[in-house]
Amino acid sequence: MPFFHQKCYLYLAAFFIKFILIIQVIHSQPLVPLLDSLTKSNAFPPTINGGKYSKLRRSPTSNSSSALMTTIVPSFVTFPDYCANDTDVIDHILYDTTVHYNRHKIPSDPVTVRIELWIQEVTSVSELTQDFEIDLYVNEFWEDPALSYDYLRPCKGNLSFDYTFLDSIWIPNTCFINSKSAQIHSSPFRNVFLMIFPNGSIWSCWRIKSTGPCIMDLHKFPMDSINCLLTFESYNYNRNEVRMVWNKPKPVQMFKDIELPDFYMVNYSITSRRQRYAAGVWDELTVSFQFQRRYGWYLLQGFYPTFLFIFISWIPFYLGPKAIPARTMIGVNILLAMIFQFGSIIRNLPRVSYIKAIDLWILCGMTFIFATLVELAAIGFKMRKEDGGSIKRFKNLNNRQNRKTDVIVSCERLDKFSRMAFPAIYALFNAFYWTYYMLIA
Repeated sequence: MPFFHQKCYLYLAAFFIKFILIIQVIHSQPLVPLLDSLTKSNAFPPTINGGKYSKLRRSPTSNSSSALMTTIVPSFVTFPDYCANDTDVIDHILYDTTVHYNRHKIPSDPVTVRIELWIQEVTSVSELTQDFEIDLYVNEFWEDPALSYDYLRPCKGNLSFDYTFLDSIWIPNTCFINSKSAQIHSSPFRNVFLMIFPNGSIWSCWRIKSTGPCIMDLHKFPMDSINCLLTFESYNYNRNEVRMVWNKPKPVQMFKDIELPDFYMVNYSITSRRQRYAAGVWDELTVSFQFQRRYGWYLLQGFYPTFLFIFISWIPFYLGPKAIPARTMIGVNILLAMIFQFGSIIRNLPRVSYIKAIDLWILCGMTFIFATLVELAAIGFKMRKEDGGSIKRFKNLNNRQNRKTDVIVSCERLDKFSRMAFPAIYALFNAFYWTYYMLIA
């Protein structure tokens, strides 16, 4: 019995010694609740600075204990090298009931949307329809704090999606407000790109083929230039909800030099303004493309032939007063050729009520040819007078039949004067014409 009591005393002494050691350990390293240690950790902050979109990583059913979600937190605590893959991030942001993401809710008030354009190609510019077709990439940048996921320790620095994901998030709904038509390329699928960054920044890229209006002033045609415009605007949200700005430092980028058979791009410019509608004030961003017409084709088809026609119309001045039929045939044929040429050129141009540069050129050319016919008519009138008095002169002055009459001499003088006057006046017209349209206008 004494031995049994002695053994019990030894067990009690050992128990008290262990208890004292445990108390010392507890006092030297006090226990911290798991919740407090996690919420104070830099590895897993409980909230995200996003204004009214701050998200608490706690279960909505927890009360005093405020237990954290057990689907993700234990991985961070137990495995410091853990990272969330794309599926975990997407499921947590869009489908986790604790996040409550609403794609119909504007991320902030207002949202700033930055626009950047990449010009791929301009396929056509039409004078008849006064529009142009362009292939371009439209890049949009904005921030949605509700889509931030940096607290999840993502494995990637960003997430990429296709166009189907756009139906799950809020987008600014920008559009070409002045376009005649626009469509997203589908080769072989819809060319839409979406990227979301951990801090909630969003980048969307659309490859679009659009037809926009052009402002044409054909007074200088074919030495004219054309301005074509595209205007961007949020279709659903006014300036109190969405503010649109150009992305800096280079909002418009060209993949290559834009050159067409009839035009080449010489410059582009960007502007921004506020447009008032009945529903409020909208931000509008406009990019203007300036095209210069290539007039080489018109030089070959319109200007050079006119030079030749005018020069040919001067040949009758050297044929003499008596070659009336030949001179008449040359003048009439040249005038008809000028009319046909003029019609073939203006057939492909819009009908405008003012005079174009090429109209002035051809009309003045016709006037010069008509003036040669007027000079021919004067010669013919004088020669008829000479033929009518030839019988009388034959009876009275038969011995002088080999001498030139005064009428023929005057006709030759008129031809000689025309040989100098017509080229001089035409040269003066050319000097004025080309100086005005190439330098002044």
